Amino acid sequence: MVKHARTYLLTAVIAGAFLTAIMSAGWFRHWRESLIDVLYTAKSAPTNAIIVEIDEQTIKDIGHWPLPRSTYGNLIDRISRAQAAVIGIDINFKEPSANPAEDIEFAETILRSQVPVVLTAEVQPDNSIIHPVIPLTANNHEGFPNIFTSSDGVVRATRLTISSFPSFATIIAQQYHARQNRPAYLPPDDAVRIAYSGPNRTYPFVSAIDVLNDKIPNSFFVNRIVLIGATAKDLQDYHKTPFGLMSGVEIQTSIATTLVEGDYYRQLNGLSIALTFLFALVIGISAIFVPHLLIIVGIAIMSVVIYTVAVFLAFDSRYILDLLYPNFSFFLASTMVLTAQYRTATNEKKFIQDTFSRYLAPQVIAELMRDPSQLKLGGQKRELSILFSDIRSFTSISEAMRPERLTKFLNDYLTTMTDIILKHQGVVDKYIGDAIMTFWGAPLENTRHAQSAVSTAAAMIDALDDFNARHALNGDPPINIGIGINTGEVTVGNMGSEKRFDYTVLGDSVNLASRLEGLTKTYGVNIIIGEVSFKKLGQNKLLIRELDRVQVKGKKNAVSIYEIVPQHFRKQVEQILKLYAEGRELYYRGRWNEAIIKFEQILIVNPQDGPTKLLRERCLLFKKRPPEEWEGVFEHTHK
Repeated sequence: MVKHARTYLLTAVIAGAFLTAIMSAGWFRHWRESLIDVLYTAKSAPTNAIIVEIDEQTIKDIGHWPLPRSTYGNLIDRISRAQAAVIGIDINFKEPSANPAEDIEFAETILRSQVPVVLTAEVQPDNSIIHPVIPLTANNHEGFPNIFTSSDGVVRATRLTISSFPSFATIIAQQYHARQNRPAYLPPDDAVRIAYSGPNRTYPFVSAIDVLNDKIPNSFFVNRIVLIGATAKDLQDYHKTPFGLMSGVEIQTSIATTLVEGDYYRQLNGLSIALTFLFALVIGISAIFVPHLLIIVGIAIMSVVIYTVAVFLAFDSRYILDLLYPNFSFFLASTMVLTAQYRTATNEKKFIQDTFSRYLAPQVIAELMRDPSQLKLGGQKRELSILFSDIRSFTSISEAMRPERLTKFLNDYLTTMTDIILKHQGVVDKYIGDAIMTFWGAPLENTRHAQSAVSTAAAMIDALDDFNARHALNGDPPINIGIGINTGEVTVGNMGSEKRFDYTVLGDSVNLASRLEGLTKTYGVNIIIGEVSFKKLGQNKLLIRELDRVQVKGKKNAVSIYEIVPQHFRKQVEQILKLYAEGRELYYRGRWNEAIIKFEQILIVNPQDGPTKLLRERCLLFKKRPPEEWEGVFEHTHK
């Protein structure tokens, strides 16, 4: 699992758990319902219902409101003869007419109706029922027409019963199914979400006055649910719905057709809760494998779009998925995870800045901060090139200086060399008195780490001339340095205690680099590199001389060592390079006399060449006391 995975996953789990908890508790129900309203799309209304409206024209032609009972009787006679399935009158008849005979005549009209007639009986807040004053007959039925609004005043659902007394629409649906000779399917839940088909006047409307004047063909009513109700604006029987204001009679019609169709909405609360938690996890998992903030934001936006489309499609199939919490889960989880990701990235960059600013070049630190994944903290195996440098005879030099002067001198030297190292993107591992340890190839990958190390060493030697000239003005003695470079596999990482550690390297290749630096004194040269480093250089413009085959103290394997000839010694070495190679090969084969002749020829041309003097002395020694087994490898017994 990638770095910080636990943090991102835990953050997402917290976001998901929080949202599922408040969703289960029913928080923000108003917002949730308002978002469900958005899911309604206008479509064709069911064809099995029609509304006879008591509109402004009807009231004007009749001459007053309320309409006389005879008017409703005439409507029932007319619609009944047209072979409607059921008639519902969404008008309150709780008060008697001025002429009691009209109520009796109205009841008789209902009794002789060829179709069932459903009247309204209003349920009061105390669950008492106000029945219509129209006498009950075998052909008329009652149901409550009460409209139920949510806290925001929107009519979204209805109840089928109150204290076992059925609703107006329930009775209509039951009578309609009875006329069709099939049982009515009512949902097990008493509360039913209304399946609105569209905004106001989605159902077919005909004016009551047109019905009374025989302007409406009988075919309009055949085998249909016919609801009679007031739509005149002055009567104020309008209510808010997901589609906006709608007349009470059309709301009752929508309820009735919902029950008739039997295709009820199913609220998938359990699935919505599970998705809320799952979507938060999706963001958390995305953050683990996607380090870029914008991509995570894109994933969240794309997921919201896909889920929202799925919610619309599910709603059309009468399944209700919550639109608020799962989508908000993407938002909240993304915000929290991105915040965590930003904080970890900020802390990581601060860690890089604090940890590496002492020994990394600014451009390397900038690259690490752009992509911290390049810094793999903790030990890891990697091939690096390691450089050790040391001032020759520094102990005697330091003893001749006052402490204040020595400190300034040494700081200037270390600053000069460190600037060169950082310029070549090396990592300053540590200062050991006047010695410097540095390496290339970590924390940033560097396929040319051997070339970088050698170029740095050459630049350090070249810088000595200016350094010595500058300090000669203060009466300081000139200094010389030795540099050892080796390339090989090491363990690199942060090492130390929990409170104090260093980014450093360990391994045999590091030890060999240190030994090679020590050998520069023995051979009288400035820079010695190991065999692997030499092979890594490939084609180059450097002057390189193979010095010897050696086995350094503490190592079992022999290695060839090479001198990187500084620029100011180049001409002298070029003159003797061929002779030195010939003498060295004779030395390898144990042909001491011939090797001595070659080396003495070199010393005539360049009497100060350290490697030549060393190998000549060995040949003279071996000539007197030949080694028991000679394979061309000299074993150094001192560091």
